[in-house]
Parts: sequence; structure tokens; C-alpha cells
Amino acid sequence: MKVPSNQKKKAAYVLLVTLAFLVVILIVLGSTMGWIVSNSSVTGRNNQYLASEYAAEAATEKVLGEMESDWLAGTFGAGSNYYALVPTNQADWPVQYVFSDNNDVTNQISVNLGLVSTNWQSLPSPYAGLNGFIQPVTVTATATPIGQRFTVPATVSQMFDITRIPIFQYLIFYNMNLEIAAARALAVNGPVFSNAGIWTAQNLTFGSTVWAVQQAVNGGNDPFVSYSGSGSSTYTMRGEPVSGVNHVTMPIAGTNDSPSVVEGILQWPPSTYSIGSSAAYSSAGETYLANLADLIVSNAATGTNMAFPAGTSLFVYYQDPEQTASSNTNNWCSSIVWVTNDFYVVSNATKHTMVPGSTNYVPASHWTVGGTNFQVWYAGYTFLTNVLFYDWREGWNGGNGYGGQGKSVYAVQLDISNYNVWLANPNVNGGSNYNAICQSDKNHSIGGVYIYNSVPETTTALPAVRLVNGSQLFDSYGLSVATPMPMYVKGDFNVTDGSGVSDAATTSTSHSRPSSLLADAITVLSGVWSDSNTAKEPASSSADTIHAACLEGIVPSDPNVPGGSNNANYSGGVENFLRLLETWGTLYYNGSIVVMFPSQYATNRWLQTGNYYSAPIRNWTFDTNFTVQAKLPPFTPSLKTTARGSWTAN
Repeated sequence: MKVPSNQKKKAAYVLLVTLAFLVVILIVLGSTMGWIVSNSSVTGRNNQYLASEYAAEAATEKVLGEMESDWLAGTFGAGSNYYALVPTNQADWPVQYVFSDNNDVTNQISVNLGLVSTNWQSLPSPYAGLNGFIQPVTVTATATPIGQRFTVPATVSQMFDITRIPIFQYLIFYNMNLEIAAARALAVNGPVFSNAGIWTAQNLTFGSTVWAVQQAVNGGNDPFVSYSGSGSSTYTMRGEPVSGVNHVTMPIAGTNDSPSVVEGILQWPPSTYSIGSSAAYSSAGETYLANLADLIVSNAATGTNMAFPAGTSLFVYYQDPEQTASSNTNNWCSSIVWVTNDFYVVSNATKHTMVPGSTNYVPASHWTVGGTNFQVWYAGYTFLTNVLFYDWREGWNGGNGYGGQGKSVYAVQLDISNYNVWLANPNVNGGSNYNAICQSDKNHSIGGVYIYNSVPETTTALPAVRLVNGSQLFDSYGLSVATPMPMYVKGDFNVTDGSGVSDAATTSTSHSRPSSLLADAITVLSGVWSDSNTAKEPASSSADTIHAACLEGIVPSDPNVPGGSNNANYSGGVENFLRLLETWGTLYYNGSIVVMFPSQYATNRWLQTGNYYSAPIRNWTFDTNFTVQAKLPPFTPSLKTTARGSWTAN
């Protein structure tokens, strides 16, 4: 059959259209396949980039974690110590990586330590209101995959700040449970922090932040011991007190900041950081205050109160790690130098002559005066002596004492007034030359004194340190005294600057100078205290004033100790942070209260008033001078913390 031509044309047209559609479909399919392949490639690259980014972040986190741990433990090193801390055990990783730094050096990453701020900076929450010294750290790592289809590297940079917070910015800082239940009204007008829990009760008004790492309890029974309060405290800031805040640390030489360990900052340094060694002046070594001291004082183990001294029972050393043979005009090469005696007792067997502040140096065992050969009976210092008095709290012994008196306190006594005279004395055995060298090498006057009492502790004898005649300190740099033993302060301390105006019996610190007292325990003796008095509770009615930051230990509350009628299982609270032994009138205290550890020497428990003391009217306040960097005392310890900053990837 013959097909019409028009049908042939129609069939050809359909075929052409079909072929055209097939071409279009093939083009679309090809494009789709190309897109799929391209998209798959992009997705693969993106996935690999993200994986590389995670690997780079892991590398920076490893270094940051190590650096943070070292910083908080007091063993922070140079940036180069951390370069090679790249992840090496990648057996469980689905992809293996090689790590490099900013200069494409493999198997290490970049660690950039910025400069420590010389001026302190305001800190964010949870340290709002405080200042610190900040060192920025930037850690950068590049991770490049190995043996993958797409070799896509990623670079991550992280910044964090390592921070030191001078501790005396707190009115009250406790490294253990903080308890306070004042018998009389007491205003707490500065920041309060506890690395454990807080219990506050009656007669208290808090005007600033109150933070606790554990629980902060207001009113009712003390949760740490069976001691009751009759009411609640008043908090004037909204939201206070706050429980569950971050722990802050003050570690010692690579260990930790548990209360029993932190007490070591007051102890004689261990051999690893022994005084005079290069390690003593490292950041870890200088957690021991003895290694920071300008003067180191000690005595013989037989040191005692003698009506007429003999021998050489007291020793003073000037410490200066900056001393070198090239820089020292006196050619002292050691960092520890014996300080020449400035007080002598000489004898020709028929008479004794005391020679304080003499311009003569005694090089041997005799001294010729006017042709007469005198024997040196005693060589010492005008500002130091050994004294004996009695402490009924430490020697309570059921109220019987020892031999009808409290525990015998054998103290190295620093007379601040005589010390000031010695510092100004330009003679060869005066302190002016040492002070000038200190100013030249350290850019400050002699201001840090460490005292170690070598008298052994027994059941009836307590080695200690006492400060007397301390109304005025030497100069504007101030004075801080540290000892591992208990410390006693007699009379007013640091109440005038020599201007003729006194801040005694006031809460003003306009005429005080930077000062801190750091000891196993701190007891305030009134200005009328008599060493010969052995009564349980001598009368005083004195009004005395202490202007100093105080860091010490306490005898903490212990629910396992029978309290009895004296509530002897209670710590005494912040209100008895400064120990007392007399019937008191008024005690003015302006400073910073820091409790870091359980006392190691002065370990007898607090007893209620009427046993060995009667409570004073407490006019206590925070010394706002400590909110000014230049007015921080010598020996101010710092808390340590870290804060994360920016995070970038490319």
C-alpha cells in the first residue's frame, strides 16, 4: 500500500521532535549529573573542612587545657613549652591529621603569650567589682587530613586570659566554710567570698556581693556545726547571697589550694625552692612568702626573754635576687646577705655596757675602748628582741592553765618604732644602705619582713611573733610581716603617716600606709597589756585601732567536738577572726579579712566571752585603699583564674 506523503512528513516531524526531546533530556541529565558530581565534591570538601576544623579545635583545646592546668597549679611555663602538644594518638580517629603552626612547621602549633598588664583591669562576672592583672594567650593550630580524597586544611585560633586577682580586694575571703553571727550590730561593707559554704545570722548588714561556691545560708542554725543564731542577716544588694559560684584558686608550688596545703605559703620553703636558689625566685618559688621577703629574721632555738641578753640569739638577712657582682657596689654576689648588728652588750667582767646604734662594727669577739679590752657579751639589733608573755586561750587546759598561768608565749618581738630609726640610720650598721639598694634593685623600700621563730613548740610553750609600737610605718611603701607562727599585735597599728594627723579610734584610713599581717593566727593585745600579768582575763577597756589586711588561719568548726556550755565546737566566726585575751572596750579594724587554712600552732578552740576575753564594740570596715593598685600592701597574694575569649576559624 502506498503511504501518502503527508503522513511521511508527519512521522518525520514526530521523530525529529522526539530526538529533540531526547537531546534536551540528555542535556538536562548531563547537567544534573554534573551538578550532582559538583555538589558532591563541594559537600565532601565542606564536610572535610568541618572535620579538619574540629581536629584543629581539638589541638588548641589540648594546649589550652594544659596551660590552664599549669597556670592554676602555679607551674605555668613559656609558650615554647606547649608548641609540641599536638594530638598524637589518633588511632580512634576516622581521619588522620598532621598539625602545623602559623609558619607551616609541622607537628607543632602556635602559642602566643601576650604581655602581662602592668595596670590592673576590671574583671567580668563572677568577679564584677574586682580588678586583676591579665595576660592574653592565643593558641592557633592548622589541621590537614592525610590520605583523603579532599586535602582540605582548617585553622582555628582561640584566645583566653590568665588572670591574677589580688586577694585583699575582698573585705572577707574564706578558703573554707565562712560563719558569722555577731553579738553586736556589724556592717559588712565590702565583697565577701567563700570557696566553701557561708552561714550568716543576726546583727549583720551586707552592703556588697556575697558569694559561696557551696550553699549560702541566711539565719537559723549553723549548717556546719550545732551553733544557733537568733535571727537573719540583711542584704542590701538585690540577689544576694549567691550560691554555687565558680571556685577560685590560690595554689602553692604546683600542688593545689586545699586549706591544709595553702598554709605552706607561710612556711619555710622546701629544698626545691630553698631561699637564695634560682628556683626560689621563680613564679612557683615565690608562692612562699619567705622568698618574697626583703628581710628575713630568725632566732636561736634557745631564744627566750632574758633580763640581760647574752650571745647571738637573733639573725637578720637582707634578700635581693637582683644582686650581682657587676651591679652591686658592695660586691655582694649572693642574694642573701647577713645584716650587720647595730646593738651590742660588751663586758670587761666588772661592768656591762650597752651600745645601741653604734657606728662601730665588731669583727671579732672583743672590742677595745679607751685601751680596755671588752668582750662582746651580746650582739643583736635595736629593733628585735625575744619576749615572754602568757596566752590563756592557748593554755586554757580546762581553765587551769599551766602552773596557774596560760601557755608561755616565746615571741620574736619587732619594735616598729626602732625599726623605722634603723631604716633611716646611714651608719655602716644602720639600715639606710640596705634600703637604698632595695630601692635601686626592686624599685621600692624594704617593706616585706619574714620572721621565723626557732623556739620549739611544746605543750606549755608557743613560738610566736609580736609587733609593738606600730602606730607609724616607715614610708609610703608600707610594711607587711609574715610568719608561719602565731602573731600578736600590741596597741595601735598603722594609724598615722607622720603628718601629725592620726586615724586612731576611727574607721578612716586616710593616714595609714599599705600593710598586711600574715600568720598562723593573729591576736590583738591592747595598748595597756602587761607581759607580767598572768590573770585569765586582764582588764583593758582600751580603744585600739588596726589598719592592715590580715591573712591567717582559724580553728574551724567541728561537729565531732563536744560543744558544751562554751559552744567549743564553733569556730568563733568572722567576728572572732582577730583573737582577743582581755576585757575590751572598742576595737577599730580597717582592712581585709582572709582566712585560708586551719591554724597549725594556735590550735585551741574558741570559747565564749567571759572565759579569757570579753567582746569589744567592733567598728570594722573594709579599707578602700585596697581598691587602688598603688596602695596594695607588700606580700599581697593573688588568686588565679582563667577566662575564655574569642574563637575564630578559617
